[in-house]
Amino acid sequence: MLPLILSMIIIPVIAFAAILVLKGRHGRKIIAASTMVNLAITFSIFASALLSGNANYSETYSYIPAIGINPTFRVNTIALILLIMSSIVLFATALSGNTENERHKPSSALIALFQVAAAGLFTSSNLIFFFIFWEIGVVSLFFMINVLGSANRKAASINFLIYEIFSSSLLLLGIIMIYFYTPVHSFDIQYITMHASMIPIGMQSIIFFILFAAFMINMPIFPMHFWLPDAHTEASTQGSMLLSGILTKFGGFGMLLLFLMMPVASQYSIYIAALAIFSTIYSAFLLIRQKDLKRIIAYSTIVEMGIVLVGISASNAFGINGAAYAMLSHGLAIALVFLLVGIIKQMFGERSISILKGTVVNASAITYAFLFGVLAMLGFPLTAGFIADILLFIGSFQAFGLYGLIPLIGLVLMGSYMYFVINKSMFSVKEHSENVEFATIWQRMGCAILIFFILLFGILPFTILGLIKL
Repeated sequence: MLPLILSMIIIPVIAFAAILVLKGRHGRKIIAASTMVNLAITFSIFASALLSGNANYSETYSYIPAIGINPTFRVNTIALILLIMSSIVLFATALSGNTENERHKPSSALIALFQVAAAGLFTSSNLIFFFIFWEIGVVSLFFMINVLGSANRKAASINFLIYEIFSSSLLLLGIIMIYFYTPVHSFDIQYITMHASMIPIGMQSIIFFILFAAFMINMPIFPMHFWLPDAHTEASTQGSMLLSGILTKFGGFGMLLLFLMMPVASQYSIYIAALAIFSTIYSAFLLIRQKDLKRIIAYSTIVEMGIVLVGISASNAFGINGAAYAMLSHGLAIALVFLLVGIIKQMFGERSISILKGTVVNASAITYAFLFGVLAMLGFPLTAGFIADILLFIGSFQAFGLYGLIPLIGLVLMGSYMYFVINKSMFSVKEHSENVEFATIWQRMGCAILIFFILLFGILPFTILGLIKL
């Protein structure tokens, strides 16, 4: 078999170089082709897993074997789920283009750079390369906010960078400590998972909390969530799609690895769940105070990722796999909603719910697509979010009893406010906003792709769940 994962990393590197060299608007065509090829490779791995009934696939290359730094890439069920999600979101992001209609060359180049990060991080089986791809993703999103964002982009990007520097420092410190305290010094995730129980329990706890803090920043979880609303408000539409759709899943994937690697995690599960539940409810109350559509959707990410952390902290098969499926469903749904918010801003010149009126009159398809995206986030039946919520709450109930169902309060609050938003700004036709522009065919295609996969993994969940041993 061809080195598929390595190809998924090399192809966007080539695309990145080509975009920088070529002039004009070739960048959009190049990044669309690059993400489409990576999507095809991802689904070829997925098809192979379905045919064999086994998602395990790996590639190993030699780099610095003396100290255990080798680019090893492995795909298991969880990695495959997130690889599928990121490939779809990246393709939809590249295809739909920049709704702000400016600076296409840097936008395309930064998407290619982020494509490298996503493919590498979700498949890395070596902690050093996990860290390298983590950093590539952070750097590309920083410039996407700083260069392509709106009026207050500089302050938002610096705030984002401060949090990410802290997160990266903790991540690197935790990785180094794991290396020195494993019996045979190693950065290999499989080896660490098998031998982490041999690390002294006190040191395990220290490493666990260092890495927990690093990952909770990127998810984000209270009290490390403050960077997210401003970053989304100032980011371009494509930046927001990648930020909430994929970058927050870097933290979620890292958290999954942490709970799977460190046996000591089970001792702190109840406390982590309590923090996640508080983060969910707290961010839901913050959400209902917002008037800007982007900030509303940004806070919904914190709500959803808090629920994901409850599932992870349950540390059982339903919780862990439910968390992975929830990241798939949320990544697709949140990318769709942010794309639609960008289109609404482009069409009506506004995204404040106090000013937007009756968008269904002049943009019925976009309005109904937005309604669908919100329902998908809330876990409506026949969407991927419904399956994710079933798995998550079964797992959390098994681990924590009725306390594991408390996050449903956050979903109810979020759903109630989203009903108010949609009814007030979109379906009320007493007066309606006038069009400034219209959505392009490429933007509609981007929405259609995301809607298709949200329904596919909601109606046919067994395509993925058949690979999961529950």
